[in-house]
Amino acid sequence: MRASIGNFKNAPTAPLADGVMIAWKKECFRSSATASTFHVSLELISKDTGKGRIAKARGYLANMTETISVLRRRRPRTVICLNQPPFLPMICHFYALLTGGRVIMDFHSGAITKGIWRPFLPYYRHLVRAAPFTICHNRFDGQHVSRWGGRPLHLIALPQVRFGDITYTPRREKPLFFFVCSFAADEPVDLTIEAMRKCPEFDFIVSGNYRKRKLDPAAMPSNVRLAGFMDYSEYLQTMAQATAMLTLSDRPHIMQMAVHEALTIGVPVVTNESPTLREVLGNAGVFTPIAPNSLVEAFHEAVNRHADLAESAGSAKYAIWARTEEELDSLRRNAPANMYMSPEN
Repeated sequence: MRASIGNFKNAPTAPLADGVMIAWKKECFRSSATASTFHVSLELISKDTGKGRIAKARGYLANMTETISVLRRRRPRTVICLNQPPFLPMICHFYALLTGGRVIMDFHSGAITKGIWRPFLPYYRHLVRAAPFTICHNRFDGQHVSRWGGRPLHLIALPQVRFGDITYTPRREKPLFFFVCSFAADEPVDLTIEAMRKCPEFDFIVSGNYRKRKLDPAAMPSNVRLAGFMDYSEYLQTMAQATAMLTLSDRPHIMQMAVHEALTIGVPVVTNESPTLREVLGNAGVFTPIAPNSLVEAFHEAVNRHADLAESAGSAKYAIWARTEEELDSLRRNAPANMYMSPEN
């Protein structure tokens, strides 16, 4: 049955009778939303053992030990886990072999695109073929999963109903753009700051660890503030006050985490040209090539078309929920009987 837009008071779900989700992260909105979709508890595991290769290896070992402890204590029938690093699904796979359980990977593109993980591709293929389904964040990953003989479940965006009492209340004075940035290699930070410099009529707040790029807050244009890491409540309040949220990557297939959050609040988005992002954002987004002059044009478009963009952003999650319900409905019809899934909205 095709789900119609607007029938949902809550995000669609497909509850698992006995499951747990594990992510080796300190916090993760996407993992939290995925766990909510399947009505399973989320175990976030992140042991801080310092910097450097040796410290990272110690961290992996500590995370593996904690993962084993969680699985022994919880004894779930189904384990949903992030696919990176591959040592996490390895531990979960070993547990499933011993208990007759299942492993479902929440598949992130880095497993395919990052050279460090490519030696593990044959193992990923094996897990994908053995799983009842694999959660994919974009069609690009889904095509790989299908070619490997697996069943992709496309949960491309998972906006939630709300974040507490936070509502979209863009400030009325000078337009504000909130650049959500992790300062990763795929984010065009220098080009973006150059574009911001050309727009003194707008304000820009940049989140994330700017020290990764050795940026000096004092050297920024007067309309640009490097906020660094922000408390999550402050982060969400800042997003809710922005004319638009800005997120950029030169990887055209990925779904940025901040887009889920913006759609939950109802904030318009300025972002790079991307088939994945166009599918999710539709008329709630302004899509731009990654070049300073193009970004300047995108900022002005977001301001000039703000009323229309905000209206689309406020309703976009309902269209996403309709597509998600179709995916989950197909999953329920084809799930193994002993997964005990039942539809809930």
